[in-house]
Amino acid sequence: MGDLSRNFSTHEFNCRCCGRAEINPNLVDALQELRDLAAAAVRITSGYRCPEHNRAVGGAKRSQHLLGNAADIVIDGRSVAETYELAEQVPAFRNGGIGVYPEQGFVHVDVRDGRARWGRLDDRYVALEKALKPTGGGEHATA
Repeated sequence: MGDLSRNFSTHEFNCRCCGRAEINPNLVDALQELRDLAAAAVRITSGYRCPEHNRAVGGAKRSQHLLGNAADIVIDGRSVAETYELAEQVPAFRNGGIGVYPEQGFVHVDVRDGRARWGRLDDRYVALEKALKPTGGGEHATA
């Protein structure tokens, strides 16, 4: 039992450097919907980031993590491509941001205003389709 929803707790979203957590309730609702859809645990590898931590990890200057709108996730037993497909079924993510990081084995989801899609391979941002291709990094996809 979580303190934010049935399966999510504040501590999962805490910034790794300062422990602070600013969390958009819409993100929690969407993650719970994703968890229910997947019928598997959704692990948050990065939630809220303070500006210092975001800089330290090379996050985008206007990262949704800074606003408490984003989480990097892994779903138990699912590949990056499978996690992406599930995230697309959640309206808040379908209408927000989804980025795939097959080499690192996680998917970024956020509840921004407006649709955004991307992939990252070989330390470069690439078209989502390229990142999801088996020859474009799918072999690195782990859950």
